Amino acid sequence: MQKYYEIQPSKSQLVCLLAGHGLVAVVIIFYLQPGLLQLASLALVLLLAVTESRYLIRQEIIKLRLDPKGEAVEFEQGGQPYFYSKNKVYQTRWFAILKLVNEHKSRTLILNPDRFKSIQSYRQMRYLLRKMEQRDVA
Repeated sequence: MQKYYEIQPSKSQLVCLLAGHGLVAVVIIFYLQPGLLQLASLALVLLLAVTESRYLIRQEIIKLRLDPKGEAVEFEQGGQPYFYSKNKVYQTRWFAILKLVNEHKSRTLILNPDRFKSIQSYRQMRYLLRKMEQRDVA
């Protein structure tokens, strides 16, 4: 049975993004001389923080389906399906990075528990990804 996993925008990624931009702003305030360069740098950091956070907030729900045989991954966003024949998973204790590769383009997804409806769904997807990767190695 093939199951779709709904991946939602992540609140923790938004917090990390804003914290990183805030840290850069503090560094600019304390290490650059007051003046035009400091104001321009702060404006640039603020603009980047706003645009990147708006991008994260406005992300559509992604549907991801893993083929149990390990042949392909279906990625559906905005009703448009994409099929990726190659994938690579980088797993850590707290999240997983899924790199999907096709002939025309590649996508990278950061998968953490708050992007899924339930922790069980997140764990099941990590298990399937690990299983697919072990099958590719063997």
